[in-house]
Amino acid sequence: MAFDLQTVIDQHFARIHRAALVMTGNPWDADDLAQETFLVLARQAADPQQGARFAGRSQLSTWLYGILLNLDRGLRRRLGTQRQKLRVLWDADHAAPRTTPAADLPSEVAEWKRSLWSFVDRLPEAQRHALTLRYSEQLAYDEIARVLECPLGTVKSRLFHGLESLRVLLEREGEDARSIPRFPHEDQSHAL
Repeated sequence: MAFDLQTVIDQHFARIHRAALVMTGNPWDADDLAQETFLVLARQAADPQQGARFAGRSQLSTWLYGILLNLDRGLRRRLGTQRQKLRVLWDADHAAPRTTPAADLPSEVAEWKRSLWSFVDRLPEAQRHALTLRYSEQLAYDEIARVLECPLGTVKSRLFHGLESLRVLLEREGEDARSIPRFPHEDQSHAL
């Protein structure tokens, strides 16, 4: 399916970047993931022999979210050990001296660390991706199923278990978990 790359970028970059920012929690990785998403699309448009292409069987945004999630998986796999070490330092006891004052953190990072998304980031990948697509990107269940390439029932299960895991994690950390819906069908009026 032919498309104008610049038009696609203009129409979808902000949404893809927002999803990347929610998933990563920092503007640097979000920039990299969003740009790489469109580079993958550009490479596929330039060379039809290069992997799966957008065939028009779903919305282009759905296809782009799929690329983004695959890139996020790859990034987390490559940097897993390194990030775990950094996370231990980052989440260290607040009594410990900080090498970077909180005021020096970019506002996006500080806001993310105070948000529910920092808790969602601790969930298993399948739950994290389902929750991000539903609550950050407002995708319908059938759209999430297409992005994640899984049955609708699996999406509902991941959302249910993700919400429950998030509630348990919040309660364990002494945070208010009342805004987390008990069942996915209750999520129509809730947002993370």
